[in-house]
Amino acid sequence: MIRRCVCFVLFVFLAASVTCRIKKVDMGRGQEPVTIVVLGSSTAAGTGPREIANAWVNRYLAYAESLDADNRVINLAKGGYTTYHLMPRNHVAPQERPQPDPCRCITMALHLDPDAIIINLPSNDASYGYSVEEQLANYDSLLALAGRRDTPVWITTTQPRNLTVQGRANLMAVRDSTYARFGDRAIDFWNGLAVENGSIDPAFDSGDGVHLNDQAHRILFQRVVETGLLEKIRSR
Repeated sequence: MIRRCVCFVLFVFLAASVTCRIKKVDMGRGQEPVTIVVLGSSTAAGTGPREIANAWVNRYLAYAESLDADNRVINLAKGGYTTYHLMPRNHVAPQERPQPDPCRCITMALHLDPDAIIINLPSNDASYGYSVEEQLANYDSLLALAGRRDTPVWITTTQPRNLTVQGRANLMAVRDSTYARFGDRAIDFWNGLAVENGSIDPAFDSGDGVHLNDQAHRILFQRVVETGLLEKIRSR
C-alpha cells in the first residue's frame, strides 16, 4: 500500500511538471516541447561515471534542454532492474521472476504521456540467467502496449559485461536480436565498447567489470543523439 502511495505521488509530480511546461508553450511560444521517458537499470540510472553529470541520460537531458529549455527527459531507471521489472503493471511474472515495479514500468511511462520512450537494459537479464527467448518475449509485450498508445520506443542493445562464457553468449544473442527486430529504433550500445569475447574493453570499464566509465557514457550519449530521435518525434 505504501509503495502504491509513493508511486501515485511520483506520478502526480511528474505529470504536473509536464503539464505545466506544455501550458507554457501553448501560451504563445510556438512548437510544443518533447517529453522522453527512460526506462532501464543502473547504466541509465547513472552508475559507472565518476561524475553523475557524465551519465548518458544526464548528458542527453542537457542536450535536449539546449535545443529547447522546455524539453523533458524523465528518468525512471533503477539499478538491478530487468525486463520483468518493466512489464505492464498488471503482468504476473512466472515463478522466480520479479514482478513489475508499478512506479518504474511501461505503464507508468505511458501514464506520463511521453512523445517517446527509451529502454536501456544492458545485462541484468543475462546475469540472472534469463533466456534470450523470454527477454525478447518481454520486449514484445512492452512494445505492444506502447504501440496501442502510438508511442514510439527506442531500445538500446545489450552492453558488454564480464560474465561467464554462457552469460556473454546470452548478451551477444540479445544484441543481435535487437538489431534484427527493432531496426532503426535499435541503439548501438555495444560496438567499440567490447572486446571480441563480449567482455568490457578495459578502456571503458568503470572498474567493476559491470558498468561503463565516463568516456563510455559519452559514446552512449552520442549514439542516442545520432538516432535523430528528437527530430523524428517532431516530424511525426
